Amino acid sequence: MKTLSPSLFLLTMLWWIIPGSAVAVDDLDSRYVTLEPVVVNMESSDRARYLQAKIQLEAAEMEDAREIRGHIPAVRDRLIRILGGRSPDSLRGSAAREDLRQEAMEELNELLEELTGAPRIEALYFSDFIRQ
Repeated sequence: MKTLSPSLFLLTMLWWIIPGSAVAVDDLDSRYVTLEPVVVNMESSDRARYLQAKIQLEAAEMEDAREIRGHIPAVRDRLIRILGGRSPDSLRGSAAREDLRQEAMEELNELLEELTGAPRIEALYFSDFIRQ
């Protein structure tokens, strides 16, 4: 019985350590899809700069949310392409972030229309937007 306790402890620790999927803890019965943070390099001549964005997608219907969840790798790839390589100055101010939010939502809807036959995203939210 003493050998069982270390085994259970190890399994419990692995449960907490092993990383999850590209979708954060998410209510599967929700129209909201919470993505894992997206981190990209920013274009800068003086030093390495990064952008980290936490993004939630709001689907029009539950079925749309299920379709989005089924294409998370393609959605994340497109977000990395959209966000990556921008200069820090191009993302200053709320108007610039709003333009980026609109661009990302439009491009993701185009992608989802190609993959699923219909645009699926009603809104895109930045819950965190950190430039470093």
